[in-house]
Amino acid sequence: MFRFLLALPLLLFLLLSGPAAEAQRRLRYTDWQLVFLEDFDTYRDVADMAARSPWQFRPDGAPTFIGNPGEAQFYDQAAVSLRDGYAYLTARLLPQPRTFAYQLEGRDTVKQLHFESGRLSLKPEFGANPALGDTARWEGSRGFQSGLFEIRCRLGGGEGNWPAFWLYNGPTEIDIFEAGAGHEYSNNVHYNPSEGPGRYDQAQYRVPPHKNLSTDFHVFSAVWTPTEVTFYLDRRKLRTVPASQVPTRAFPATIIVNQAVVSYADVSTWPVGPTGPYSSLVVDYIKVYKLRATLPAPARSKP
Repeated sequence: MFRFLLALPLLLFLLLSGPAAEAQRRLRYTDWQLVFLEDFDTYRDVADMAARSPWQFRPDGAPTFIGNPGEAQFYDQAAVSLRDGYAYLTARLLPQPRTFAYQLEGRDTVKQLHFESGRLSLKPEFGANPALGDTARWEGSRGFQSGLFEIRCRLGGGEGNWPAFWLYNGPTEIDIFEAGAGHEYSNNVHYNPSEGPGRYDQAQYRVPPHKNLSTDFHVFSAVWTPTEVTFYLDRRKLRTVPASQVPTRAFPATIIVNQAVVSYADVSTWPVGPTGPYSSLVVDYIKVYKLRATLPAPARSKP
């Protein structure tokens, strides 16, 4: 998730109730082979998931993202739960805020975290898989450096939640979706090289009432190749960002799904449970596919 998204101008605004003909193109799977599947069906509980799964529950070395002062969540394993084959990443208001001290650009900084919430990202030991054509570029490099990435999920609703499903490898960030309270979301491609200025392209969408993202499950997908990134909702094409507009680096990118909360969240709009207001990003599955033609022969022959 781009750490300074809240400060960015709106580049594109679309109403999904009247998509162009190009946006009606459906995602086809004929040429793709599934290489990674997480459906949360094989774990006894979250402790078993922590031990056996490829997922960790916090960013590396910190309980929250430090680059965006607008985020106010503390990520914790306790905010992740499993039920009926779904993973719940649940945001709740903390009884007392937690103070988090850190350094940002060499300055001592203190942040008040008002919410507990859930997050999943690939563990460092997940690494990169040369059999899939993914070559590590630095120690700790993990994930996949191209492919079709997909999540089926339901948003939790409530103002101030900021759920997202995204890929990150340092220079490149691909936000397959970032969402609001269930009626709006965006997708983004960011390029942040260590040398020279960064680039980004963001599209913002508002969904019609019958397609509220917090009342039913939806499938968000992105196809990432060296030449472009194409985004889909419920397997219908939304748009393509060519590499000539925003380049991407062919480095393995970690997969991240998280339920962020902004500091001005209005918990009075959240669902209310036995312990008070909450909002859960509910994940059915996460999948990664590779183009069959690009896979080495042994990987291509596997089911």
